[in-house]
Amino acid sequence: MQRLLAAPASDGGNSKIPTLKYKAGSNKYTAQTNKEKGRILAKSFFPPRPNPKPPGTPTTYPPQCTKADQITREAIQRQLRKLKPYKALESDDIPNIVLMKCADLIIDRLYFIYLATYNNKLYYASWKAFNTIVLQKPGKPSYKTPKAYRPIALINTLWKVLTAILAKQLTFYAEKYRLLPSHYFRDRPGYTTTDAIHLLMYTIKSAWHKGKVAVVLFLDIEGAFPNVVPAKLIHNSRKRQVPSKLIRFAAGMLDRRVTTLKFDNYSSLPIPIDNGIGQGDPLSMALYQFYNTNLLDIPNTTCESTIAYVDDALLIATVDTFVEVHQILMDMMTR
Repeated sequence: MQRLLAAPASDGGNSKIPTLKYKAGSNKYTAQTNKEKGRILAKSFFPPRPNPKPPGTPTTYPPQCTKADQITREAIQRQLRKLKPYKALESDDIPNIVLMKCADLIIDRLYFIYLATYNNKLYYASWKAFNTIVLQKPGKPSYKTPKAYRPIALINTLWKVLTAILAKQLTFYAEKYRLLPSHYFRDRPGYTTTDAIHLLMYTIKSAWHKGKVAVVLFLDIEGAFPNVVPAKLIHNSRKRQVPSKLIRFAAGMLDRRVTTLKFDNYSSLPIPIDNGIGQGDPLSMALYQFYNTNLLDIPNTTCESTIAYVDDALLIATVDTFVEVHQILMDMMTR
């Protein structure tokens, strides 16, 4: 907030993206036209899927924690009531206030459409096409590099209603059947940032009271959501006993997506997306918890512990000397 208040005054107009500088290998280039800028920004926002690993021994997964519940009319109505009535139009150009006021009239149609999508994997292609708005990251010293910008996805509202309902289902199953480790915070009922801080302070002070050294390694995952590998997400979800129906829906949701990049009154051609999960999709946060929760499985001794908060992870070691703690953190990083 202080950075925004201290920023120089402007006329309130939209900031134009200047000529972008970027590197390809050891060579430096510039992107001057909107088409060139769009190509470079898309490459920054949507990294390609990594090469698949060679097939190994088939994995035997544990049984699903339970069968997923069906979507109900009541759940759809509750989600429609939670919409922000005058939010900016999404890609479908339907104002939220219209959906809220007409909920009683459209509830039956939405119910059968959502059932067909969820039960029979009949995905509406237009719901997988979304707009990506390019915005400046506040407080950057220069806006001549692609990393000074961030994408905001505008997803079809009716699609977001469906994924929000399924996100609540997934969160409910995760808590009821304890599918996530207790040290994973964020977007979980009853868990807050304050809880993560209290746990960290308690761990450090407990080590000090025992006369030990406590060292914490803070890790931040860059480009967390765009770098999610769908196959790995599905693998981790099955390993954590997520209901199979939700897993199949997530796999179909992430297949054959396209986006259009928009900035400076320019719209790019549709860009195929074969990697990552949608930053503005309500289901993405719930899915990401299962994607990186393996970080919490790293500790294998009583002197090691971890804490995770979405794309932030903490590796903690408590032993007698700094030499030992250094070696333990190295082992945890390579494990």
